[in-house]
Amino acid sequence: MSVGALIQRQIAALDLTLEEVAEQMMAITGRDTLTRHDVWRWRTDEVTPRFWLPALAQVLQIDVDELRAAARRRTQAPEGQGDTSAPSVDSPRSDETDTVTTYAARELILREQWNEIIRSARHALWLYGMAEYRYAMDDEVPVILKDAAVAGCEIRVLLLDPASSGIVDIDRDEGNPEGSLANRITAALARFDAMRQDCGTSMELRVYAAPPSTSIVRADDHLIVTPYVRYMAGRSSPTLELRRNSDGGMFDRYTGHFDSAWNRARDWNQ
Repeated sequence: MSVGALIQRQIAALDLTLEEVAEQMMAITGRDTLTRHDVWRWRTDEVTPRFWLPALAQVLQIDVDELRAAARRRTQAPEGQGDTSAPSVDSPRSDETDTVTTYAARELILREQWNEIIRSARHALWLYGMAEYRYAMDDEVPVILKDAAVAGCEIRVLLLDPASSGIVDIDRDEGNPEGSLANRITAALARFDAMRQDCGTSMELRVYAAPPSTSIVRADDHLIVTPYVRYMAGRSSPTLELRRNSDGGMFDRYTGHFDSAWNRARDWNQ
């Protein structure tokens, strides 16, 4: 029996909703990163849970070893069907939990690709970085975000606080005139604030004051991550494209980082 079939059986037997399963699991683990959509994806065998298996077993009152065995069967390739050829340099790679595509520089991802990614979001759409200036100034983005909000998507935009004391150092490190980054962030916040008015309660806008560490663009289980590399402009920094196949991988670690940053940030109000 698959993980999804086990979940379906126990949810029915215990008369639980997907929301109740997610809430009970978060209470057990002390984490707040799980949604009913995650449980739904496990139930349909679209994604295989890993990190969450002990808590899932506890909530569903099932032997954790039975769940683990089902998860292993799900990820094992049929005998004789493995690909033994060497992958090309630029081909996506999979570690079972995530499919990873690498880019030597962020600017190698075309603007059309960025917009297509966020346009695909149905449940979670995140924009997180220092300024996300190109998104803020892109005339397509207000329409994309409004359509996502109408569809019930959770939209979160998290930018560096323009009053943060470290901004002067970032300008100096990247060879920009002093005040450049603060001005870009302020302009981006004004644009995103206008989008928030159109999107209503589906969209939240916050700023953080901690040293920047990464840029994240999320559309459901699709993530573009650019780690902050000091002395290098964001457009030139190495970038990862992650697609989540099951939990416990890089995708979940980056979304966990975002949740921590989000919970420590403050709402932006002009």
